[in-house]
Amino acid sequence: MTATHQMWNVPNRMLFGWGAATELGTYLDEFGAEHPLVVTDEGVRAAGVLDPLLEAIEASGRRYSVFDGVQPDPTDVVVHEAASAYDEAGADLVLGVGGGSSIDTAKAASILATNDGHILDFEGSGNVPNDPPPTVFVPTTAGTGSEVGHWTIVKDSDTSIKEEIGDVSLLADLAIVDPELTASAPAPVKAATGMDVLTHAIEAYVSINAQSQTSALAIDSVEKVGACLPRAVEYRAGDREALSKMAKASSQAGMAFNGAGLGAVHAISHQVGGTFGVPHGLANAILLPYVMEYNLPQVPEKMVDIAAALGGDVDRSKPARVEAEKAVRAVRRLAADVRIPETLAETAAERDAIPRLAEQAMDDGCLTGNPRATDPDDLAGILERAFDGEFETTVQSS
Repeated sequence: MTATHQMWNVPNRMLFGWGAATELGTYLDEFGAEHPLVVTDEGVRAAGVLDPLLEAIEASGRRYSVFDGVQPDPTDVVVHEAASAYDEAGADLVLGVGGGSSIDTAKAASILATNDGHILDFEGSGNVPNDPPPTVFVPTTAGTGSEVGHWTIVKDSDTSIKEEIGDVSLLADLAIVDPELTASAPAPVKAATGMDVLTHAIEAYVSINAQSQTSALAIDSVEKVGACLPRAVEYRAGDREALSKMAKASSQAGMAFNGAGLGAVHAISHQVGGTFGVPHGLANAILLPYVMEYNLPQVPEKMVDIAAALGGDVDRSKPARVEAEKAVRAVRRLAADVRIPETLAETAAERDAIPRLAEQAMDDGCLTGNPRATDPDDLAGILERAFDGEFETTVQSS
């Protein structure tokens, strides 16, 4: 592929809508699958979120098995356990249900269903020789967008570094996005995963690899999150619009970054999460405004677009560099509205680790999309400001 060519991958099919999970059985017929393995976590199972899916499988006359051992930031050990469960069940389809960790585990286990070796042998892009079995991914949070992407993140249990595995064969045969399944998520989870959506959308929009279609999806996602995230976090029965728009924003942002890539927020947050167990969405939410400020001089016009999408009073007759700061302020206000901490010091992350985290982030593949060039000192500076809650510009005093 030459420099003038662009690549963009999306799921084979996506079913979206309130109650869509109940239609699963119809698609199992199409795939010819007789025994799905459901990959999820204990919390999703205990909350009853699986029930409409399991009932749909039963109504279709099929058996199923459930692996509910997924942990946050899944390790290679967990992935191999899920793959063993697939083999032991004699399964013929992988059904990932849950947040990003469950869907990432399902993707990684599907690789091992048809390929020998250790999961980390497939690290990088395009290193999966044999296509996985059919896959269906069903998110239960409006968050990662993993259901529409071709990447999975697996933490190395020896180094605690999150490794990325990407292959077009990891795209779902079917993504079912049912906003009803997100209703029972606790408010802090809705807040952190919703800010994760915003991070995906903003990083895709400003990425050096942005394309017209990814940018259109990304900026629309920014607008949806700005309008609906507080309502979704404080969800009241009957407010289907807020959950539906957040679910759509999540998938749209996932498709956007699947083509445009991400940036320094994710490169840093992967290290913070892998080392200290800070939830991915929370780490992104805290880091986002600090990285936006760093990137602002490189993409001021795009930052003005983001400020406007978040409802800011933008005056496009003024210098873009000045108006762009409104985007950072808007993100900080939205994060505060949904009770996101302002600093990494309020998490389990440790300031002494900054030099190591910065060095590790330089090797993270997400960094390649960042619009402003970085070195370890730049990333360390971002981390220091994120620990202190300080900005270099007038953002701080506004």
